[in-house]
Amino acid sequence: MFIPPLLSKGDKIAIVAPAKKIQSDLTFAVNTLTEWGLKPVLGEHVLATDHYFAGTDSQRLQDLQEALDNPEIKAILIARGGYGTTRILEQINWSNFLKNPKWICGFSDITSLITELNNRSVACIHGPLAVTLDWDELTTESLKSMLFEGKVNYNIPPHPLNQFGQANAELIGGNLSIICNSIGTSSEIQTKGKILFLEEVGEYIYHLDRMLVQLKRAGKLDDLAGVIIGDFSSMKDHKDSFGAEALEVIVRNLAGLNILIAYGFPLGHEKRNLSVYCGVPTTFDVSETGVSLNFDITSL
Repeated sequence: MFIPPLLSKGDKIAIVAPAKKIQSDLTFAVNTLTEWGLKPVLGEHVLATDHYFAGTDSQRLQDLQEALDNPEIKAILIARGGYGTTRILEQINWSNFLKNPKWICGFSDITSLITELNNRSVACIHGPLAVTLDWDELTTESLKSMLFEGKVNYNIPPHPLNQFGQANAELIGGNLSIICNSIGTSSEIQTKGKILFLEEVGEYIYHLDRMLVQLKRAGKLDDLAGVIIGDFSSMKDHKDSFGAEALEVIVRNLAGLNILIAYGFPLGHEKRNLSVYCGVPTTFDVSETGVSLNFDITSL
């Protein structure tokens, strides 16, 4: 696994939008990155619109490709999630990027980039988007620590459904819908021996069950080192009720996994969305006193 270099003051960071159009101001993100000592560079079409999308497929691809290829750009912060990254994923030329990898940061629809990067053995960051940098100070600071310091330690309160244990393994995961959509593609998530983290927003509960069943049938829950359950926000029931809440559906589908499992980790579509390294070994501990997740890439 290749770990991109940490950032230094004066480095350039690109903001690009490979998915849904931007409906909010990027001023806060630009100001925050500038306060960190970075030089934000906006993609040419970052504020473009093409109905639902942040510009046409070719415009979004152009901005992302230029950010990947430009050696002066040391990191890429995705502007917004939604949907659209998979429409351009197969057209990305990774050759220049793989010679000089840089941090790519985001979540939600950006899960498709996370799984693609993991399959190409490049670490990345699952964390806030440009449009969510103002949601929560601790979340924003967690991203800063990962970009500049390479060390982050999280201690999360216990959850009554947690399964205890310890693991030292890579993290991989993200949005459940995008993970399921990756199965059968070149960016299919690879989970064996890894800690899988999941989050979701706005789905019907029956669809949640269907996606978790798909993960099981595809073997993605086999041979895991552990599981982290993040936020499952604004989940909906059909008028013909599924007969269970989201948490119950998750617990049912994870039943029988004799591994450590942490529920209620602040990761996903809520205001607190703590940043985590993907593709980097982490120490994961679940006990009666709580959950600890510790990263340190400075010694790797």
